[in-house]
Amino acid sequence: MTELDVTLSNSFADLKRFENNGEYEKALRTTNKILELSKDSQKAIHCKVVSLIQLNKFEEALNFLDKLDDEIKSKLNFEKAYCEYRLNKVDEALKTIKNSDSDDFGVKELEIQALYRVEEHEKCYSNYIDLIKNSSDDYEDERYANLTAVLSGLLAEKANFKSDLLDLNENTYEIIYNKACVLLSTGEYHAAIKKLNQAESSCRKFLEDDGASEEEIESELAIIKAQLAFCQQKLGKTELALKLYNNILRQKLADPALISVVSNNILVLHKDQNVFDSKKKIKSAMNETAELKLSKNQKLNIWYNYGLFLINTNQLDVYRKHLDVFKVKFPNNINDSLMVECFHYLKEKNEGQSIKVLNDYLLSKKKLDSSDLELTLLLSQLYIKGQKYKEAIRSLEKLGDNKYFPAIVSTLVLLYEKVDDLKAKEELFLEAINWHEKQKDNLSVLCNLYRELAKFYLNRSEPKSAAKFLEKIIQKTGKNANVTSMLINAYSQFDNAKAQSLKNELPSIEEILASVDIEHLENKNWSLGVKYVKKSKDTPKATEKKKKKKNRKKILPKNYNPNEQPDPERWLPKYERSNYRKKKDKKGVGKGTQGAMGEGVEIKPSPKQVVTSPTGPRQQRPTQKAKKKKGGRK
Repeated sequence: MTELDVTLSNSFADLKRFENNGEYEKALRTTNKILELSKDSQKAIHCKVVSLIQLNKFEEALNFLDKLDDEIKSKLNFEKAYCEYRLNKVDEALKTIKNSDSDDFGVKELEIQALYRVEEHEKCYSNYIDLIKNSSDDYEDERYANLTAVLSGLLAEKANFKSDLLDLNENTYEIIYNKACVLLSTGEYHAAIKKLNQAESSCRKFLEDDGASEEEIESELAIIKAQLAFCQQKLGKTELALKLYNNILRQKLADPALISVVSNNILVLHKDQNVFDSKKKIKSAMNETAELKLSKNQKLNIWYNYGLFLINTNQLDVYRKHLDVFKVKFPNNINDSLMVECFHYLKEKNEGQSIKVLNDYLLSKKKLDSSDLELTLLLSQLYIKGQKYKEAIRSLEKLGDNKYFPAIVSTLVLLYEKVDDLKAKEELFLEAINWHEKQKDNLSVLCNLYRELAKFYLNRSEPKSAAKFLEKIIQKTGKNANVTSMLINAYSQFDNAKAQSLKNELPSIEEILASVDIEHLENKNWSLGVKYVKKSKDTPKATEKKKKKKNRKKILPKNYNPNEQPDPERWLPKYERSNYRKKKDKKGVGKGTQGAMGEGVEIKPSPKQVVTSPTGPRQQRPTQKAKKKKGGRK
C-alpha cells in the first residue's frame, strides 16, 4: 500500500467523521485536499458538492459542477437541479431533471416542488398521487401536507375540480392548515375559519411540546393568522381584519413574502383613505426579495393595486412609468393593464378616452372569451351611463356563451325594452333556455328563464306559447300553486276545460283558511313594520289577568268648604284672570330734576387715571371676533 493510498484512506475516514458530526466546513477542506491528490475521485467530488449545498453555497456548487467533465456531471444532475432550484432558477432545474435518467424518489420530489413553483398544479397533483402510491417511508404525512397545498392552488384555477383529499387524517397542523386553504379557494370562508382555528391550536400545542419559545410559536402562527384575517376581510369584517393584519406586522417577521401579502391587503382595506399609512404599506408590499416567493397571481395583484394607489394619490408621472413596466412584466395580462388605464381616464372624467381604449382592444380580437368579460361589462356600463343603449347591446352581444349568464340576460332584456326591440328579447330568452338545457347545471336558473318567457308571452297575448313553458316548469319541479295559477290564466284564454281541471287541483279556500292561524295574524303588528314592533318573551305572567289598581285617596286642602263653589278661574295664570289689576309703572322713578345743589360747593374735575403700558415684551394675540348670533327658528 503506497503512501498516497494511506493518505487518501485517512482523509476519507476524516471526511466520514466530519459528515457524521455535521462539520461541513472541515469536510469541505478535506475534500479539497483529496482532490489535490486525486482530481478524478468521483466520491470526493460528490462529497464536495454535498458539503457546499449543506453550507448553502449554491452558486459556488454550480460553478464547480460546470467545470466538471460531462460524464461526471451527468451523475450529479440531482445536485445540480437542487442548486438551481434553491437559486430560484426553476425552469433550468426542470430542464436538468428532464435530462436525468434517475428514477430516485428524491429526484421525483424535487421535480414536483419545481412544478409547484411554476404553478403547474395539475401535473404536480398527478405526480404526487403517483409518488404516494409507490412510497413506503416515514415522510407520508409531509407528502400529504404538500398534496393538500397543491390541491388548494388547483382549485383556485379550476373551481369544479373534484378530489376526496378533504377526508385525509389530520395528523399534522400543516395538513389542517392546507385543508383550510382548500376551503378558502372554494369561497367557504366560515368553514375555513373553523379549520384555521383548529390548525392554530394544533400548531401551538405541537410547538409547546417541542420546547419552542413564545416568539418562535408566534412566528409560526403568523401565516395562519394572516389567513384568518383574509377570511374576515372577505366576510366584510374590515375592522377585525385590519386589527389582525397590524398585529402580524408588529411582530417584525423574517418572512418577506408574508409581510408583502399582509401589507397589500391592508392597502386594499384603506382604499383611498389613510394615504400616509398606505404609502408605507405599498413600499413593504413591493419588496423585491419577496417577489421570489410570491405566486404569479399575488405579484399581479400587488402591482395592480400599486397602479391604482398612484392614480388615487395623483402621482401621474410615476403611474405612467409603472404602467409601462407592468405591461412588460405581465404580458399575458393585458386586460388588467387596460383596467388600470381606464380607471385613470375615469378619474380624470375622460369617459370618451376610456371607451376608445376599450373599443380599440376589443375590436382587435376576432372572438371574445371569458377573460374579456370584465372589459366588455365596463364598456357597456359606460355606454349605458351615456344613454347609448344600442352600443351597449352590441358590446354585450359579442360575449358569446357568456351572454347567457343570468345577470347579463337580465341586463340585455332591459336594454331591449329601452330600444323597443321585443323580437330580440324573445330570441335572447330562447337562446338562453336552449344553452342552459344543454348545460344541465342549474335547474333554478332554467326555471326562472321559463317563467320570465311565459310572462313575456302572456303580456303579448300569446297564451299557448306561455302555457308551453309553464308546463315545462311543472315537469321539472313538480306542481306549484304559483305556476299553476299562471297556467290557469293562460289556458283560460284558449282552453276553458283544461283551465277548469287545473283549477280543481288548487286547494280550496276552506283548506287554505284551515292552515292559517287567524289569532296569530291579528296579534301581529305587521302594519307597523319590523322596526316598531317590540319583541317580548312569552311568560306565564303575560297570560294572567291583570289586577285592578286601587285609586289613590284624594287629598283636599285644609280650608276646603264643600258648600262653596270653587273659583272657575283658579287654573288660569294671574294675569289672565278677570280680577287681575296691573301694578303702576315705576320705570320713571328717579329721573328728571330732583332739586339743586348748594352754591358754595366747587366741584373740580379729577384727572383721568393714566394706564401704564406693561414692561417687557408683549405677545401678539389674535383679536377676538364678535360672536355671530345663531339664527334659530321663529
